[in-house]
Amino acid sequence: MRKVNKNLNSKKKVTVIGGGIIGLATACRLVQDSFDVTLIDENKSNKRASIATAGIIGGSSVIPWANDHLWKKIPSMLLSENGPLKVSYPLPADFLSFIYKSHKSGSNLEINKSSKGLAALGLKGWTEWQSLIKPFVKLKKFFTQNGCLLYYGDKDEYLNEIKNNNLRRRHGMNIKNLTTKELLLKIPKTTDKNPLATLILKAGHLTDPSKFQDSLINELKKNGVKKISASARSFEMKDNKISNIITTKGKIKCDYAIICSGTGGKDLAKKLGSEISMIPAWGTSIIFKEPKIKINQPILIEKKGFAIVPNGNDLRVAGLVQVGGKANIRNLKFENILLNQMKKIFGRFKYKGISYATGARPLTPDSLPVIGPSPNYKNVFFNFGHGHWGMTHAPVCANIVSNLIGNRKNKINIKAYDASRFH
Repeated sequence: MRKVNKNLNSKKKVTVIGGGIIGLATACRLVQDSFDVTLIDENKSNKRASIATAGIIGGSSVIPWANDHLWKKIPSMLLSENGPLKVSYPLPADFLSFIYKSHKSGSNLEINKSSKGLAALGLKGWTEWQSLIKPFVKLKKFFTQNGCLLYYGDKDEYLNEIKNNNLRRRHGMNIKNLTTKELLLKIPKTTDKNPLATLILKAGHLTDPSKFQDSLINELKKNGVKKISASARSFEMKDNKISNIITTKGKIKCDYAIICSGTGGKDLAKKLGSEISMIPAWGTSIIFKEPKIKINQPILIEKKGFAIVPNGNDLRVAGLVQVGGKANIRNLKFENILLNQMKKIFGRFKYKGISYATGARPLTPDSLPVIGPSPNYKNVFFNFGHGHWGMTHAPVCANIVSNLIGNRKNKINIKAYDASRFH
């Protein structure tokens, strides 16, 4: 049971910087906890990380992206025409430092730490979303819980994933192994002769992440959240606190500020004296309009780096990673890879149209987000760097931050997400 002092909270003015899924969930929890909430957002939906998300909640949320197996695979990934990883220029300014820290985070000891930190956030994602949207009946239609399939094209792919599946089980994920026959009862016929799968039973997904976020913004406005269409640039400080947020629309006074601005969180944190190791990793999604194949639950093909998810009457395919390059540039190469991969699995199928999107995922070297108080300013909190797990982490981290501002104890130990760990 959440104990909230509503009379006390209503006097606290909290400004959330960033209107992506993390910022929206945070604003939602704060307003439900009776804080006076202002949301600063550029109002450019094409800059949201989640515009190119698969929208899976709890599908594979305990396996760090940086692990000891990854580095051996990188050369083949980069050389493969349809590989899931590409590097483009210009590279991020601190790219070499980031790679060094990522390699250190890939040791077995560090992987276990990261997995534990991811599990603490990821395994609660579905239930916390249901709690968060409970007052908003119109939002429930976007959520479906049919589990998530981890798909393997053959027995070798299945065997190579046993270690990760054992790690998932150790952290509490409920997983069932499926035979080829059982799998083909759940998905359309594939071109793979003997595909296998494991089913993550309690995973869910958003049927349309973009429409959901637009609907959530409308609900927040109805419930008193003040939305300012601007971009945060800097801060005015006094006595180890910030007094004003400097934006493209002028100064905004607040009692507390929460930085939820995804890849932009790094620069804002730096203005507050915190050096965060993080780079943007660009992902791509395509949506098939009314395809002639039917899928009822998400399919995650981790080896090839993408997911297939039901999107109402459409089908959303999202994933792949590009490091470096110019921001928000349509990635034709990735679009072709996703199209080719879909044809390889399901053959040629008809659809009425197709649309594309590109989004930046804020990637940290140890796969963990930055959550908690600023080390230098008493009234600033961080909540960014969630990589490709933003949809899963959002409601859990919203609770954490609201509890911190409301002086309530968190059930999750947040030390692993501390901003000072990069020093």
